[in-house]
Amino acid sequence: MLYNFTGSPKSLLSHFTTQKPSTDMAFSCASCGLCAQMCPTDIDFGYIFTESKKGYATDKKILKSYGYKALAFHQKNSFSKLFSTTMRFSVGTYRHMAFMPGCALSSYSPSLVHKVFTHLQSKMDGIGIIQQCCGTPTRMVGDMQQFGRYHSMLETDLAVMGADTVVTACENCYMSIKTYAPHIKILSLYEVLADIGVPNNANNAYHSHEKVALHDPCPTRHERHLHDAVRSLLDTIGLPYEEFTYNREKTLCCGSGGMLELTNAPLAKEQMRNRANQTSCQSIVSYCQSCAESMSRGGKNGVHLLDFIFMPETASKQPQNSTLRKWYNRYQSRRMITALKDRPSKSL
Repeated sequence: MLYNFTGSPKSLLSHFTTQKPSTDMAFSCASCGLCAQMCPTDIDFGYIFTESKKGYATDKKILKSYGYKALAFHQKNSFSKLFSTTMRFSVGTYRHMAFMPGCALSSYSPSLVHKVFTHLQSKMDGIGIIQQCCGTPTRMVGDMQQFGRYHSMLETDLAVMGADTVVTACENCYMSIKTYAPHIKILSLYEVLADIGVPNNANNAYHSHEKVALHDPCPTRHERHLHDAVRSLLDTIGLPYEEFTYNREKTLCCGSGGMLELTNAPLAKEQMRNRANQTSCQSIVSYCQSCAESMSRGGKNGVHLLDFIFMPETASKQPQNSTLRKWYNRYQSRRMITALKDRPSKSL
């Protein structure tokens, strides 16, 4: 991103002393947090870009120039009754908790959502489920007013469920709830799985699998406990893996951060290829569905960690779903949740 506009961080900072970032510059930021992590003098360029986007977002004409029409369509449907729902149970030790798979996972595979929730129910009697968006896409383009409305809808749904604890499979959902709803306890699904265990058929099931590369999603770059839980799960299932040179808190964006695919598609594709080619492994595993898809678009075989744990029959390669198929999958996921009965120990 930097070299698309200037030659060094110093020249970029000099630019900011005389004027604010241009719209092209602001909307080319992936909001990944790497600059603040790496800067030896603690200059947070991402904060400057984020604040600039908030200012520009007050002018909807500017937003429309950066794909806002498609984003608004996505968010409106994500919060509609057609693609969102909740299910709570009246009995069970864990009825104060809700599993939130997130938009990307529901769009990818209703069957995977099914299997994950069934496993959670078998170990955590009474846990509910919510298919809802966290509103991150709207926030990433700076439209904080609309994000506030969507976030309020999510909090209302959780309150009606009586859920004061959320278990999420999505890193964006994790950070959004942690940041904007600190009164709600947020747990990563991967921490929970490391604690309660994985299905028996996944234990040491991949010891003969080819080595994969592990990509850490950038939203949770500072959540070391989450990084440790993921690596513990990889050891449990016996999947051979190697680390990227830039991993954990120094991980690089997969190319889909900050809604970059809408706001600067060429740069997003360039970053996808760049990150994918930083390993000689042909398969890259991540615990973020958007990251897995980005690695496939970058020329490698992107796979979700949950594929290996719950979908051994198809774990080696994800299907490349069309946009229409993704919406259909979300609809199917919602239907399965709606069909649940108030029986805590029953599966989908």
